[in-house]
Order: sequence, then C-alpha cells, then structure tokens
Amino acid sequence: MTATNAYTRPELLVEPDWLSEHLNDPDVVIIDCDRPEMRMGRAILPSARILPIHPYFRNTETGVGVATAAQTQEILRGLGVNDDSRVILYDSEGGLLATRVWWALWYHGFENSAVLNGGYPGWVASRHPVVKEHPDVTPGNVTIDGSETDPEKIANCDVILPGVQNDEIVPLDVRAIEEWTGEKPAPNESNQREGHIPGAIYVEWRDFVDWDNATRFKPAAEITRILTDLGVPRDKKIVPY
Repeated sequence: MTATNAYTRPELLVEPDWLSEHLNDPDVVIIDCDRPEMRMGRAILPSARILPIHPYFRNTETGVGVATAAQTQEILRGLGVNDDSRVILYDSEGGLLATRVWWALWYHGFENSAVLNGGYPGWVASRHPVVKEHPDVTPGNVTIDGSETDPEKIANCDVILPGVQNDEIVPLDVRAIEEWTGEKPAPNESNQREGHIPGAIYVEWRDFVDWDNATRFKPAAEITRILTDLGVPRDKKIVPY
C-alpha cells in the first residue's frame, strides 16, 4: 500500500494474506458476521466462529439499540474471546455487518478487533482455503462489565439537534438513496419516518467499497476525495447514520 493510499488507522483492517499467516495464532478469534440467509450453504474461514445473534448486535431482549455490556460479554465468551484476544470480523456484504459488530465492541471498550478487508469474497479471491467444519470452542474469559462503555460514542436526538443548530455536528446519511429521499415508505424495517435529518450530507455506504475488487474498501485517498467533494468538513463532529 502506497503512502497516498494509507489509512489513518490501518490496524482496524487486516488483509487476507495477513490473516492466512495468523490463522493458528492462539489469540486470534475469527467471527463470521453474516446473516444466516447469506451464510446458508456456503463454507466459512478456517476456525471461524458464527455470530449467534443478528449482526446489527441489538439488545437481545428489546431488539433495539445495541446489546448491553452483560449481553456482549456473554456473546463474546461463548465465541471463545478472552481479554487478550485479537478479534477478526468478516462478512459477505462489503463490510456492512462486520463493521457494525466492530462498532458495538468499540462502544463497549473492546478495541482489539479488526475487519477483514474484502471479507469472505476477498478471502476467496486471494485463494485462501475455506472449510465446512465448525471448530470446537472453549468459552472465553473476556470482561465487558460496562466500565469501559462510552455513551459518547452514540449520538441521540438530544445531541444531534442542538449540534446541527449550533453548526457543530454534521450528520452523514449513509443509507440507500430511497431512504434519503423519502421514497421508501415508512415505517419499515429501518426507519420510522421518511426523509433525512436537516443539514445532513448524503453518501451511500456502498460508495466506500470497491465492488470490482472483491469488496475491499477503497484506498484512503479515494475515500478522502469522495468526502471532500461532498463538503464533509474535518473540523466538525461527523455523525453517520
């Protein structure tokens, strides 16, 4: 990767070749974040564990928001995650689901996780092996007790509305164009109302993915150009939704 293509936080992405070299590392835990209907009938990465809940990682009791610290701890321990584990997340949908799980872990203070660049398609395109067998998993000991959970990592209406009015926050709408314009009738599985937040900037999340290159993320320079051309400022808080 050249300097112009380098990411600011490269540790948040791992390449298929790197993961191939570290498959047998005892501290590496690989989690398949695909929806069951996407994963049905296909193989998995060697030693990958299957996320037992929907990858939106919502509260398992209410079905909204994000899983609680206690719920997250139970899920991760069941996947064999320890406090010193390096968690690698992947999906088949351009990183949409793996990044959501990454965000949920980050929200609860577990930061030793990364997304596989290109996900399952990138792994296969790199000619690395896949398997049908699921590994035996020894429960982990990771601690997610809420002490590291950061409520500042979620922006609710009480934060966004005054922030927009004071010109301190820029909402970044990354949904499908039909949701942005309000053409998709509400309520639906994603939205209770039609349209978008006043003052928001629109770019669909899919624009950050190179769909012709095994669903890898576009180079940093290209992503920067997209955001700059849209007028996304660097001196304000950006709130994607």
